[in-house]
Amino acid sequence: MLQSMTGGPPVLAACPLCGHESLAYQFTHLTTSIVRCRECGLLMRNPQPSDAELAAIYTETYFLGSGAGRPGEAVETDRLKRATAARQLSELEARMGGAPPPGLRLLELGCGRGNLLVEAQARGYDVTGVDYSESSVRTANDKLGAARVRRGTLQSVGLADQSFDVVVMADVLEHTRQPLEELCEVWRVLKPGGWLFLAVPSLDSWSAKLMRERWVEFKLEHLYFFDRRTAGSLVFRAGFEQVSIASGWKTLSAEYVIHHFERFPVPLLSPLASLLGRMTPPRLRRRHVRVIASGIDLIARRSFRPPPARRALRLTVIMPVYNEQPTFRRLFDQVHAKALPGVDIDIIVVESGSTDGSSEAVDAVAGLPRVRVLHEPRAYGKGHAVRAALALADGDLILIQDADLEYDVNDYEQLVAPLASGRAAVVLGARHDPKDGSWKMRRFSDDALLSALMGFGHTVFRVLFNVVYGTRLRDPFTMFKVFRRDCLYGLTFESNRFDFDWELVAKLVRAGYAPIEIPVNYSSRSFKEGKKVSFWRDPFTYFRACFKYRFVRLGK
Repeated sequence: MLQSMTGGPPVLAACPLCGHESLAYQFTHLTTSIVRCRECGLLMRNPQPSDAELAAIYTETYFLGSGAGRPGEAVETDRLKRATAARQLSELEARMGGAPPPGLRLLELGCGRGNLLVEAQARGYDVTGVDYSESSVRTANDKLGAARVRRGTLQSVGLADQSFDVVVMADVLEHTRQPLEELCEVWRVLKPGGWLFLAVPSLDSWSAKLMRERWVEFKLEHLYFFDRRTAGSLVFRAGFEQVSIASGWKTLSAEYVIHHFERFPVPLLSPLASLLGRMTPPRLRRRHVRVIASGIDLIARRSFRPPPARRALRLTVIMPVYNEQPTFRRLFDQVHAKALPGVDIDIIVVESGSTDGSSEAVDAVAGLPRVRVLHEPRAYGKGHAVRAALALADGDLILIQDADLEYDVNDYEQLVAPLASGRAAVVLGARHDPKDGSWKMRRFSDDALLSALMGFGHTVFRVLFNVVYGTRLRDPFTMFKVFRRDCLYGLTFESNRFDFDWELVAKLVRAGYAPIEIPVNYSSRSFKEGKKVSFWRDPFTYFRACFKYRFVRLGK
């Protein structure tokens, strides 16, 4: 994907995250173009600076506080950096369940002057560092009192497979030429179940939104610019799960910020920072303040399976069944025979005490390859059945499929594609096509009045959901919900009936995921044909769910 022009800078022929070859020009910064992938949305510099250009940037004085500076600047900068490192390690340890046992092996990539390693060593970690700068390696080893830091890159220093419990990359990934390959290498050196802490500047941050093209993180040496969505997709494709993303806190001082703007000038802001600095008393300029800066902190665990970027994805289809004897086997055979390029499909069938022969039909498929069957003693509701299956699902992606024929299995390709490419983490199959304005819902040929009433009710509830959750979804209650399994980390569910559709989408939205909608084929069945939504009961549960799941905790 990365092609080097003869004697010139490297040029990206395709997006390193999703492989898409359409890179749209956005603007020019420092004589090079900033482009965006049309498929997954990753923002990147293209062409990239040459090795010689980067070498001229990464000198002995690259880091603030290094080289000849103001008296005491190096010591004060190290204090700020170590305070930030302490907070990052505490954040990581909270996810790990508390202070780690002594001797836990920690690797920091791009460790700079070694402040995080010093803090980690003081907490009992067995630390190793890697950095490209010879002077940084020397300084870090002096602080650690031993040769703990190696010079080079993760690929060049020859670290053994599965040799670390924790890997930290703080403000490093945006500097790498191939971020997905870099994280796949991190997966290699981490033990199964090991932890990744990743801090990157984020386009979602207040500073990026405020400064736009003048964002201070648009530095020549920064090759990629992530947001929560692209960062999440990146670690997913690199083989990590149980992902949590939070705003990145740092310990700074006004003096540090002023020096940063002097080092990396920004029109208007740099002169303003200098002016404010001259007006601020020295004691206040040096005061340490914890602030949400321009980045995000991402914590994830290394999966036991190889990275999805290097294998076929697994899609788990969840199929709840209750009194669907006329349609179950036909629908099941369609799903079981379905083939998706680059995707392996398994099926979890949850049968809920059917009385029409569906139970026997489900038993007949129990021994088939890639099929798991779960029997519930009675009909607790669709939501209960789906929740039971979610506890068993281990695919990279999850798709919910009712056991009737209202939805078309041929839509699987277009529903899964955005997740496989990294374009989205949650996809909804909308029963409304915005191109022609048509609705495909509830066209009951035997009861036009009921059809109209239910269509009107859907519109009312759709507007209510969008107002309460700040979304613009056309069909949040569709059965076709497809999402990465890692999106469920930290979420718990309780709904048993069709209000589960509300709870699932509501909690995914509140967790920071932005569903995309894709029009799908849909042919509604009537109540006489087996539709199970209660016209009188369920609307009350929808109204309750809409407001309840806006405010309750996302997890236990």
